[in-house]
Amino acid sequence: MNVPHFFIEEGIEGFAGETVNLPLPEEVVRHLLTLRLKAHEHIVCVDAPGHGWELELTKAPGKVSRKATGRVVERAPVREAPGRAPARAATQLEGVLVAERVQGWRPNVILIQGISATDRMDKTIRQTTELGISRVIPLESERSTVSLNAVTRAAKHERWQRIARSAAEQSAQLLLPVIERPRKLFELEEAIAGYDELLFFWEEPGGVSVSEALRSVGAPKAAAEVGAEGDTETPNCRIAVIVGPEGGFSAQEATWVKQAGGKTITLGETILRTETAAVVACALVLYHLGALGQAGCKGAL
Repeated sequence: MNVPHFFIEEGIEGFAGETVNLPLPEEVVRHLLTLRLKAHEHIVCVDAPGHGWELELTKAPGKVSRKATGRVVERAPVREAPGRAPARAATQLEGVLVAERVQGWRPNVILIQGISATDRMDKTIRQTTELGISRVIPLESERSTVSLNAVTRAAKHERWQRIARSAAEQSAQLLLPVIERPRKLFELEEAIAGYDELLFFWEEPGGVSVSEALRSVGAPKAAAEVGAEGDTETPNCRIAVIVGPEGGFSAQEATWVKQAGGKTITLGETILRTETAAVVACALVLYHLGALGQAGCKGAL
């Protein structure tokens, strides 16, 4: 059975055997009440300093009193990954710290996604967060069917952050992806600098496969070997993925991406919806790099 995961901001005080106070966001407390968790049930929470804690509650929060009690068993840091962020501030809860989980390494994959209409963008952010991407940049492209102003841009950004947080908790991620504010394609030069590959998923003919495009990143290594004892190298897989909105990219935008070093990638002969293409693209990249059970690449961060 999966243990519910939640994000907190403040550090956790206490050593093995001690009773601790755990600061949890108010929405997490409400979620615990919704789940009707009782004493001796487990949750996992991750704090801003980068520690993942599994907690056995000895007294679950109630509608009147939102406190519970517990004791510390063990603590250890979560491995940090580029482009990840902790969650926001909190009210208070106490629990029993049973074990702390170390987040396995993930390649640093950024999704630059053309903003799509209705709930398609929500689905894209939710599902790619579940896969384990590190960052999303919503893209206001020429053919986007969504027009944003200052108010709607801020509202969308806040909504997408909430969706990513919820998806990260649901999928037991120990690190949150960064959801950036929407920007134009021609404002991406700094954001994509330093990435090993810029993969441009475009429906025009002449594209190559993900595996062919990523050959130059590094020789694959069995996932079981990554982080093995005596293995001092750190995975270095910094990949930017660009997927267009419903209407695709204009010729001018495509030219800019290619001049920026983008490799045109194909997903086959079928035409996928934008929200489907984003999930497939990210899954293929993560799988190739070892994050979804396949071989991974190595190098220094």
